[in-house]
Amino acid sequence: MLYATLCGFGILTPRLQRNGAVAILAKFSDVSFGYGQHMVLESAAMMLDHGEVVGLLGLNGSGKTTTMRLIAGILDPVSGTVQRHYRRLGYLPEERGLYRRLTVTRYLRFVGEVNFLAPERVKDRIGELIERLRLEAYQSQRIESLSKGNQQKVQLAATLMPSPDLMLWDEPFSGLDALNQDLLLDMLRDLRQSGVTILLSTHRLDDLELLADRTYILARRGFSEYVTPDRPESYRLRLVANGTEQQWDVQPGDLADAIRQRTSEGAAVLSVEPKTGLEDVFRRLVAEG
Repeated sequence: MLYATLCGFGILTPRLQRNGAVAILAKFSDVSFGYGQHMVLESAAMMLDHGEVVGLLGLNGSGKTTTMRLIAGILDPVSGTVQRHYRRLGYLPEERGLYRRLTVTRYLRFVGEVNFLAPERVKDRIGELIERLRLEAYQSQRIESLSKGNQQKVQLAATLMPSPDLMLWDEPFSGLDALNQDLLLDMLRDLRQSGVTILLSTHRLDDLELLADRTYILARRGFSEYVTPDRPESYRLRLVANGTEQQWDVQPGDLADAIRQRTSEGAAVLSVEPKTGLEDVFRRLVAEG
């Protein structure tokens, strides 16, 4: 149950300062790592700066989870260095690591105690997070009795308990319905505004394009950086619904929701203009690899 204690665990480290603020929270320098003879990273470099959302994109098995475990200190590189300058880390792994027989409230209290939070602070944080994640109806239930989506929200609450300055989200939308996906996106935006750095691994390219300041594409055992271009004032969707081609203008912040809404209604999206670009870059790097 290693992950149950790592979710939201507060790891204290020295921090680099720049004008009174944290500059670099994590940095890979010439990092190599492998499992046996299978190398995942070779001489890889990447960096997470203060107060940004960074995407992490790659095929299954390319090393996204390994990257997060290296940042968290669960793994150490074979060669090179991983610098860790965050004060408190929130790690949301793709696989759930929950003490399933505890109630939601008892589990979150445990996480707060592991993080050495004062009892009153633990009580306040539990109340804030249960309300924010809409878990009021489940707080006295055992975690094992909850749906996969609600278990995912409990795990997210655990990562947020210590008020981390760096969050690692590995496929956070797994098991969530559309409403809870929107809830998670709203929370991500709030965290970004409060100065929290987030490394987000997801296959949802439209969300990465709209939310991430930049994205690392993991291919050929290294990182290629894709910087999100300036967003246009609006996007135009071309789609086919009920046999008829239509056009729909949407604001940049509404693009992902608009696509999900129209496709859930049975429409087929023909194109998005102007093109977002990330998918083309990803496909090219994977093909070259």
